[in-house]
Amino acid sequence: MKYNRNIEIIIKNICACKRTKTKTTNELDHRIINDALQAQEKLKKNNSADIQPKIWRIIMKNNVRKLTATIAVVAVVLAFFTFGRLNTPAWAISETIEALKDLKAVHIVGAFPGGTAEIWMRANEAGTQSTDVVVKGSHGAITWSKNGSTYQYEPSQNTVYFEHALTVGMAQWLGPELLEMLSQADNADIVRGKDPATGRERIMLMCSMIDVHGAQSWIIEFDIASKLPVSMRQWQNLDRSGPPSFQTFKIIYYEKLPDSVFEVYIPGSPTYIEKPLTIPDENIGILSNPLYGISAESMTQQEAAEKAVRTLYQAVINQDLDQLKNISPLCRNWNDEFLRKIVFKPDKEERIAEIIKIGNIFKTGHSKLGPIAAVPTVLQLQNGRKVEEKMIVQFRQIGGKSSCVVHGPYGISREIE
Repeated sequence: MKYNRNIEIIIKNICACKRTKTKTTNELDHRIINDALQAQEKLKKNNSADIQPKIWRIIMKNNVRKLTATIAVVAVVLAFFTFGRLNTPAWAISETIEALKDLKAVHIVGAFPGGTAEIWMRANEAGTQSTDVVVKGSHGAITWSKNGSTYQYEPSQNTVYFEHALTVGMAQWLGPELLEMLSQADNADIVRGKDPATGRERIMLMCSMIDVHGAQSWIIEFDIASKLPVSMRQWQNLDRSGPPSFQTFKIIYYEKLPDSVFEVYIPGSPTYIEKPLTIPDENIGILSNPLYGISAESMTQQEAAEKAVRTLYQAVINQDLDQLKNISPLCRNWNDEFLRKIVFKPDKEERIAEIIKIGNIFKTGHSKLGPIAAVPTVLQLQNGRKVEEKMIVQFRQIGGKSSCVVHGPYGISREIE
């Protein structure tokens, strides 16, 4: 399941186009067809033998199922943790921001080892994050979001796997904040060139990062004239080695999409099974550092989880970087300026202003470090809106003492009023 997390990151990094209902050209369509055929051939030859199985991978035996199982979970990551600093692209970023202003939906077609997938997504009314998502794999698997939950239909098993969190979607919709993140990555390179098929100028952006879903890297190619990303590739490693776990060959933006696009019909009477709660093994190292976290001695899991989550959100409200990095060690992967701008949001009306309620643990699991638990929290934003966010807390036994840290978000936030 590790490599399935890619598409979401790729989707989140879609960040350019002109203001119009759709944006595509004949020459681009011609290139898309050629790229699609080449991609399919390459991906058929390069199977995913290097991917290590996990519990969910064992359940999900088909590559298409693996792909759709965790699409856009990483959107959560980009809402909470992400890039550093990058040189400004060749075009004025304000042009792309303006071009994206009225675009509230996107359609993506891509390939991965073993098949293809189509993704439809649309934003909420405020245009801050996605609300509706449907992903259809070439072998009949379907993943979709509805009423704060995520579902995945596996036709060969006649089973729908679900989780009570929005683990598919974009935590930050196409727009200024997403583009600002892209323009600030310190581990990125920009390469200029020309498309040999069309002669059009291209800019290639190469980035890598470690987030709550492990190591990932990608290449995003932009058309300079249209400001459009014309292709994207995603890997579940930092050096873009091996075949991509997902690559796009068609991206179309819309001002809106009809409700019918997001209606999902599942035939028959499938079995419903809840997916397990997991975190990547790659993150265990920093989570196990005894210098970080809070004591959980003489506390129940609920008490410790509540204290950890409250500490995290209070650090965000107080804009306390030291406290944030202590309770959520993965934040140490990103620079202070980024954390202030993207997590604290001091100049934004969407910044967290108050903790309304921390709920009971509603889901548990286990990592190599120990038990993990998902905890819901209702927050009030500066603009008066209320949202529900869910965080995963990691419990530890280090040196004979109990403690815990916050691993990171479980799904993206959901507006509740």
